[in-house]
Amino acid sequence: MKALKFSFIILFVLGTASIFGQNEKKSYVSTAINYISDAVFMGRKDSIAAPYLYPSIAYHHKSGVYGKGSFSYLTEPDESRIDLYLLTAGFDFKKNKLSGDFSVTKYFFNNDSYNVISEVTADITASLSYDFEIVNLIVNASNYLSNNENSDLFLSSEISHDFLTSDNKFQISPTAGIYLGSQNFYEEYYINSRIRDRKNNNQGNTTQTITEVVIEESESFNLMAIEVSLPMWYSKNSITVAFLPALVFPQHEATILGDETVVEEELENVFYWMVGISYRFK
Repeated sequence: MKALKFSFIILFVLGTASIFGQNEKKSYVSTAINYISDAVFMGRKDSIAAPYLYPSIAYHHKSGVYGKGSFSYLTEPDESRIDLYLLTAGFDFKKNKLSGDFSVTKYFFNNDSYNVISEVTADITASLSYDFEIVNLIVNASNYLSNNENSDLFLSSEISHDFLTSDNKFQISPTAGIYLGSQNFYEEYYINSRIRDRKNNNQGNTTQTITEVVIEESESFNLMAIEVSLPMWYSKNSITVAFLPALVFPQHEATILGDETVVEEELENVFYWMVGISYRFK
């Protein structure tokens, strides 16, 4: 099963479209519409919720080469807009019990976005998973590039177990994962989004973006989050319906150095959920 937590899970259901037919050697097109209750990345989120509705489309060639595209519509009251466009190209494979995926994703954020990864411009992600029958083990490695040309390396590992009905139409996969990485993306988010007064901006007032902010841990590679989730799918014919509730336990709170101030961040556990439906054209 393909990992669901990286690339901020924007293409959640697109990844599920091939779960029940991943042994087929056929090209196909799939479309999906999905909803996420809040944008959570590595246990980090903005103080204002960022719920997204995102339609998407993908083409998967029988060789394993694929392309995906989507846009994310921010549904938060008074913030409604298209907040993000995503384009992804990649290659995946499955051989016996081993599966792999390599992808490159380009991000196009709205200038007013307060998404916690709104300063990210692209990511390169590779993943491997192996089905041990009792459990599935997934390992991911990603490099995220930001507007300031800094990058973040992320590593994650997930373990899950699949429960399928006798007709293979319904699957539920309890999952636990650990996520490690650096926080350059988070520092840039603080500088360019969180510390500016969005309320005053919405009223037409001008505010100056503060740049004298440093997160001590931005360059350090640390444990950033532990997550437990319960992804589930129902697939019949060409339609897949998916739902994923998740609970995140953020780790390694940041020390934020500002203008003659030192703030020890207090991160809270986060619950979020996703739901979506996809259609696969035969």
